[in-house]
Amino acid sequence: MAESRIAVYAQLPGDFHKTLAGQLVWNPDTAVGAFSYDEDWRSRKNSYFLDPTVLIARPRKETRNEGVYGVIRDAGPDAWGRDQLIRQHGALDEIGILQHAPEDGAGNLSFHAEHRLRAYTLQEIDAVSAGFPLADTALAQAIQPGTSMGGAKPKLLAYDAGAFWIAKFPEKGDPECKGAANEHAMLQLAARCGIRACESRLHRLPDGRLVILVKRFDLSGTPERHTRLGFASAHTVLGMGDPRRDGQLKSYPLLRFEARRWTRAEIGPELWQRLAFNALVSNMDDHARNHALIHEAGWALSPAFDIVAAPATGPVRLCLQIHTGSVIATPASLITSASEMGVERDLAIATLREMSSLILEQWRTHIGEEMSGAAIDQLVPAFRLAEEVRAFDFAGLPPPVKARRYRNQG
Repeated sequence: MAESRIAVYAQLPGDFHKTLAGQLVWNPDTAVGAFSYDEDWRSRKNSYFLDPTVLIARPRKETRNEGVYGVIRDAGPDAWGRDQLIRQHGALDEIGILQHAPEDGAGNLSFHAEHRLRAYTLQEIDAVSAGFPLADTALAQAIQPGTSMGGAKPKLLAYDAGAFWIAKFPEKGDPECKGAANEHAMLQLAARCGIRACESRLHRLPDGRLVILVKRFDLSGTPERHTRLGFASAHTVLGMGDPRRDGQLKSYPLLRFEARRWTRAEIGPELWQRLAFNALVSNMDDHARNHALIHEAGWALSPAFDIVAAPATGPVRLCLQIHTGSVIATPASLITSASEMGVERDLAIATLREMSSLILEQWRTHIGEEMSGAAIDQLVPAFRLAEEVRAFDFAGLPPPVKARRYRNQG
């Protein structure tokens, strides 16, 4: 079968127009991709390597992620968006997915020379929400040709009050729209704890249900004239995409290490604070696509996003290892994690105590009146680790061990 080719365009910082960055060549028989930079891109003063570990001066061929480089795949649809494209167009290969993708995905990469951004007003979202779920004709037509925004939940790109927002619709199994109120409250709490978190709002649909609006940190301006920032998920930064190796790569300390190759800076303390907050609210959906770097003047940690308290029972288990070999969060393991992430012990203890107290005192207030009393009470187990931290005797912990040294994964 013949190779497929697709042009990759980027918006450089401050530019309202697109620039051809290069070309992706993909072999459907071997699922191997090869990328080459455009000569004009190389000559621009403000151009950069799209991935400083793989897409370098002589880009390596890609065998992970079905042959699509992670930073390019991050710009395309994921989960729900891919499903919608296949619903409309039938079976699509990896290049077909990118070719048909709209431009509402994360970051500054796209696959057409012209702008194709479609953003909805809140009035339009109100109009298409009637009769939801997706089987409703109006909403089904509204999301066509799909959406590139990641995740498994239905969502649309909204434009309101001079900003772009991700509008996340309620799921079938969430009649009280608890997910929207929950995520909004956790993002507010994270900000109160000193974490750079996404701004969010709640919007009530005409039938009374809630939609959460999460402000885009990579997209600004207007639908007709906008700028974009580069985006790389932690999935990409960690070099994931090969199921045989992915399990060993799911790690906060490894993400700290690999991110240095992109940012040339230390993100360990900031990343550890997010790790700790996720544990204290039992956000067990902290997978590698729910962390990211953004590129403006250079690569840096993005604002925190997709934080939801999960009222499960038993140990708090995060998706990524919090320290070598463990995903289970306890007061003691969070201190071990701090050591591996470059955070001094006394500071880590003080941070855990302060965040735990603030979370326990304020989480009900932040959820406010958007949930029934019974639904709010169901969330109590999500904060069990914060309760443990508040009562824990950190003085009895053994001395810290030497942090593990990582080797480059590439």
